[in-house]
Amino acid sequence: MPELRQEYLDILEKRDWSVSGYTDDGRVELEWWSPAGEDFLVCVNVENFPDEILDYSDDFDPDEHIEMWVEARANGRQDVPGARRLAKDAEDIQKELDELAFELQEAERKLWLTGITAPSAR
Repeated sequence: MPELRQEYLDILEKRDWSVSGYTDDGRVELEWWSPAGEDFLVCVNVENFPDEILDYSDDFDPDEHIEMWVEARANGRQDVPGARRLAKDAEDIQKELDELAFELQEAERKLWLTGITAPSAR
């Protein structure tokens, strides 16, 4: 089962992300607590990890994220913050994903420049 390179794990740790586990099909589940207290989970392929995170960041839709939590509150979930807090938190999540993707892409470029890995960074 493939695991993340130490360079990527160091970046995740520095940014307060943790590895929840690895799946049998080659993915890694990551966990991060948003400023509003959401246990935010991301599951991506280990192979081409920096690109996987970049794609996840590009595909993240703050509006959909807000709508998901508004619907959860409407369906009786009690621990959902108000709309303004949800909007700010979704923006914070997007910012964190963007910054994480950037740092991982930079690490991939450095690894490639030193000849340690093949180029997958965009």
